[in-house]
Amino acid sequence: MDYDSTVSYIDSLSPTIEKPTLERIEKFLRAQGNPQDRVPVFHVAGTNGKGSTVAMIDCILRHSGFKTGRFTGPHLLRWNERFHVNGEPISDDDFARLATVIKDLSVQFGLDNPELGALTWFEYITAIAFFYFVEKKVDILVVEVGLGGRFDATNVFNKPVCTGITNIALDHMHILGDTIEQIAFEKAGIIKAGVPVVTGATGSALTVIEERASQLDAPLIQANGLDLSEFGNATLSGYQIQNAKMAVAMVQEANRLQAFGAQPVGNEAIRQGLKHFYWPARLQYIKEKGVLLDGAHNVAGAQALQKSIRSMFLNRPVQFVFGCYGNKNGSGMLAELLKPGDIVHLAEASSKRATFDREVLAQTVRSLGISYSLHDSVSAALNCALAERQHDDDPVIVTGSFATVREACHSLGWTRVEDGVD
Repeated sequence: MDYDSTVSYIDSLSPTIEKPTLERIEKFLRAQGNPQDRVPVFHVAGTNGKGSTVAMIDCILRHSGFKTGRFTGPHLLRWNERFHVNGEPISDDDFARLATVIKDLSVQFGLDNPELGALTWFEYITAIAFFYFVEKKVDILVVEVGLGGRFDATNVFNKPVCTGITNIALDHMHILGDTIEQIAFEKAGIIKAGVPVVTGATGSALTVIEERASQLDAPLIQANGLDLSEFGNATLSGYQIQNAKMAVAMVQEANRLQAFGAQPVGNEAIRQGLKHFYWPARLQYIKEKGVLLDGAHNVAGAQALQKSIRSMFLNRPVQFVFGCYGNKNGSGMLAELLKPGDIVHLAEASSKRATFDREVLAQTVRSLGISYSLHDSVSAALNCALAERQHDDDPVIVTGSFATVREACHSLGWTRVEDGVD
């Protein structure tokens, strides 16, 4: 397969399974010699912020001289973004080559194990990641949970260096449960016996995590109270400060356990890692355009984004470009984001997933007394927002889903996420 046919094959695979299980991916990886357990790993779950936390840990470790493998999702523009070695995405050729190898193994596995079948789409790309990182002989892995935790395909590590659970909020309720406690239980499924777990969770979610950690004799570290002043936290904005606390606490715990051997991660590496990490479309401000990109896609994410932009832009009126998926609480997100004086430009991104009807979103906006406009595309909405602002540096915030942000990136001329590096 080449790159395009690889993407087509991934799209053809089942996105979900009716009965969640790790049996298939565990048996498949066991038949391949358990590549996921050949390298030390940091494993991170949570409702929001887990990708940013992973990116920060990855950058910190690279500044300490380690060769890192990083597996994240979703991708913004290209599938390659999910698989990084030493900060560089997998090449098209390597992606297609390894995808072909895993496809052949998966098809044969399905024939040999008809009761389990071939790998589902996320299991498939997870296997690609593990094969790639072993092939590249990385020193350390930093892995983001795809969905939930307990039955996520990444939850196959025998003994991680450290696990992390950033926070818990209501999201993916049709899969994870409709209460904070149920969702916390699913995410706490990544906790391993005797392995430290760092968390930024609070309230009833923290209680669930505490109980699970206690059952497994896993030391629990709460990141919220960590002081980042010695690491130059002034380089961070908004909610990324909380994610930085998670990343630093996990690295410090690994230091305490002497997980890095004779090469502990020093404070200067932490400072440089926090200063230089790049995580596109997560509170990413493109100063020359006056555009901020953020993939907030649930109410908790909208709350965090609103708090961040009000502190960053000192309560100035904001132009929003907004669109979200149909299974999200779009009205709740808008209620959190919008304040008097704001203007929101509503559009539905082109996506294989159902999007939230912009006319229905407009009803919520009207009820809030906020000015709005409707557009046939995200690009048109962005152009209108840029044209209507009173000053060139007035902020335009693009948010609601990664599909919305993706189309905005294309409108800005990006062909890959590296085009947005400052």
